[in-house]
Amino acid sequence: MAESERDFKVEQARYQQETNARQAEAELAYALQEAVTRQEIRQQEVQIEVVERTKQIEIEQQEILRRERELEANVKRPAEAERYRLETIAAGEKAQVVAGAEAEAESLTLNGTGEANAIRARGEAEADAIKAQGLAEAEAMRMKADAWKEYGQAAMIDTLLESLPDVASSVAQPLAQTDRIVMISGGDNGSIGASKLTNDVTKVVSQLPDLVESLTGIDILGTLKNLPRVATTDGVGSGAAQAAPVVEAAPVAEAPEAAEEASGEGDSGEESPA
Repeated sequence: MAESERDFKVEQARYQQETNARQAEAELAYALQEAVTRQEIRQQEVQIEVVERTKQIEIEQQEILRRERELEANVKRPAEAERYRLETIAAGEKAQVVAGAEAEAESLTLNGTGEANAIRARGEAEADAIKAQGLAEAEAMRMKADAWKEYGQAAMIDTLLESLPDVASSVAQPLAQTDRIVMISGGDNGSIGASKLTNDVTKVVSQLPDLVESLTGIDILGTLKNLPRVATTDGVGSGAAQAAPVVEAAPVAEAPEAAEEASGEGDSGEESPA
């Protein structure tokens, strides 16, 4: 009885062990299968995510292409069209400016050539005129020199005597423009009035030979003294002496009144040259 009970317990224990083993195997198999299933599910999920991401990338790329086309249609092409238009306008303006500059340069060249020809012609004409004038003056001087050489001192005296009236007139010109002259006696011989003025003018005119000699080196008085020798040498008679000018003093009006003003008022006006 005891042996049978022992065998029963052993058999029961072995059965329990097998049951536990089978249960453990079943649980392990379930766990493994669950893991495999979860892995497969994850793989499927990853593949789905990959597909979704790929689709998303494709969609984004399509959106980028769409935006690029829209940008090209709305911005790039109008910008290129505007750039082309501006380049065309600039090229036309450049061509117009270049053509205008070339035309102006050609015009300036033609004008410069014409002006240069005109200046050259004017210069040649002026040079010819100056040359002709110089030749005429040279011829006149040569003829004058021949005449002076032929007539000698007589011609020189005649020229000097002809110029003396002009000199005397120039000396008396300031007096002719004077409205009133007040004469003050200087105590020399008591002369005053018209006689004083005449004496002063005579003194000025008498200084002309010395003035001419200091300016030109020609001694008029010495030459006049040699008139007889000139007549003998050059055949010129006393007619040269007759060419001496007669200097007339301008009349001074109201001389007595000037004397009364000198004695009564005592003021000094314009003094006559001493």
